[in-house]
Amino acid sequence: MTRLLDRARRQSLAWLVFFVIVVDLIGFGIVIPILPFLSPQLGGGTDDIAFILATYSVAAAIVAPVWGRLSDRFGRRPILSLCLLGGAISHFVLAFADVLFMVYLSRAVAGMMAGGVPVATALIADASTPEQRSRAMGLIGRAFGIGLILGPVIGGVLARSETDFMLPCLVAGVLSVLAAVLAFVLLPAGQAREGHAGATVDDTPPAPLREIVRRPGLPLFIGQFCFHTSAVSASVYLFPLWVANGLGWQAREVGLFFGLIGVVMVVTQGNILGRMTDRFGNLWVLRGAALCFSASLALSAVATQAWAMGALGLLLFSAATLCLPVLNTIASHLVTPASRGQFFGVTASSAAFGRILGPLVAAALLAQGGYGLAWLGTSAVVLLVVMWSLVFGHGLTSQPTDAASDVSGSTA
Repeated sequence: MTRLLDRARRQSLAWLVFFVIVVDLIGFGIVIPILPFLSPQLGGGTDDIAFILATYSVAAAIVAPVWGRLSDRFGRRPILSLCLLGGAISHFVLAFADVLFMVYLSRAVAGMMAGGVPVATALIADASTPEQRSRAMGLIGRAFGIGLILGPVIGGVLARSETDFMLPCLVAGVLSVLAAVLAFVLLPAGQAREGHAGATVDDTPPAPLREIVRRPGLPLFIGQFCFHTSAVSASVYLFPLWVANGLGWQAREVGLFFGLIGVVMVVTQGNILGRMTDRFGNLWVLRGAALCFSASLALSAVATQAWAMGALGLLLFSAATLCLPVLNTIASHLVTPASRGQFFGVTASSAAFGRILGPLVAAALLAQGGYGLAWLGTSAVVLLVVMWSLVFGHGLTSQPTDAASDVSGSTA
């Protein structure tokens, strides 16, 4: 009976986090497809789009570990609520942007407050058992999927023209405020820090960052978040330009396409992802998804027909979305619960550096060799994730430290 109650408590907490993140990510889904089209209206070029995306990532890379450590120390709920409020401010700034500088300012604020997802990821890990972790991590992917489905559709309906995006940004800000209120009201004041059902709360203080990353192989694993996210962000940068140039798509068509990607995420990142990892293991799912991601990018370099461009876009983004929940699942087993927030902050920082490098490198490759070279270069980056999973992955994941055996526990 105790185990059943504990499992029900964990599941209800995970779904509460999911609900809060969904509300916020609908706002995210409204804003992101707008950026490549809003910036040129204010005098920005294609390089400005890359720099705007990088501005967000620079701020996030610096601040994300801080938010994670604060959530370990003061609890997930207040930090998550504060980050969501910061995101709302960034949307409101974007709504009133009438010069390019305000777009940069909006993304800088959003990056500085971008601790919501890593803190929520840590909270999801707190609320799940090791056996259920991959399914639980899939909830974050589902939340992104629903945001990508509803956000662009809402944004497209609210946009009064192809050049007026104020109302969608205001609605995105209101949704982030609502998410912050829901987080503060619905989520428990503390966080579960037990590694298995029935365990007592672990009051061990978070380990210093240098102790967390001292374990052999861990820095290289953290780097995979950078490689993966750089490829995803490069694709997000390239794809709207690619289809606008080749197919004449506008903001509405791009938004609807990403909504379709969201449908795929909702379908795959629940029981399907869980069943795949149960049957094949996290590493083999990561290898397959990353290889499919890389191959789709490479084939995009030679695609010219509309059906091929659309199909490859769907395939590459669908495969890409499977990689991150698996990486997060692996990460959740490598540190003790007391240090999860900080560790997910570090992986989020690594991913943020990827978001810096991806669009910048893609823009440089695009300028030098066109879309073919840009897609091939992005494909090569994803192959680094495949190589890591084949050469080093088993050695790291064969010694999970979900309980008290990681470096943070041994040095406390």
